[in-house]
Amino acid sequence: MIGVAMLSLSATAARAEGIPVAYDPQVITACLAAKNGPARSACIGLGAAHCMTVDNAGSSNAGMGFCFGAERDDWDSRLNAAYQTVVAQDGKMDAELQELGSAAPPQVPALKEMQRAWIAYRDASCTYEMSTWGGGSGAGPAGSQCEMQLTGAQALRLIARAEQLEGDTQ
Repeated sequence: MIGVAMLSLSATAARAEGIPVAYDPQVITACLAAKNGPARSACIGLGAAHCMTVDNAGSSNAGMGFCFGAERDDWDSRLNAAYQTVVAQDGKMDAELQELGSAAPPQVPALKEMQRAWIAYRDASCTYEMSTWGGGSGAGPAGSQCEMQLTGAQALRLIARAEQLEGDTQ
């Protein structure tokens, strides 16, 4: 995937430039704990911003790319955890509805198709974002920032659904 390659190159380049890069996932964790609902979208970018201030990592394209990529990976981990919760809960609901003979369409296949389509959208959107830089040195950080923002937004969507489903089972 584009993002993984960019993160590896960005981290290597940042270290080669002598930039000690540090990303703290607790920045996002604390923000999410302090906010609810749509206000959580303000958490997207905070981890990267903090990372860029540590040891002046944001002073180079490599440092910025690393920080954006590290936050993107953080959101991706949160997204995957929420996705697994939603698949499990929706799977239970699908089974119950099938047992009752419901004509409702199953949710798990729709969820999986939505996620596949979202990945394609994210990748295409961020490839386009990079292309707007005309091959300039800002393309890498711009692509990483795009992936971070879109992955964060999708993670928040799935986290909200997981929390809703977990609330319904309690």
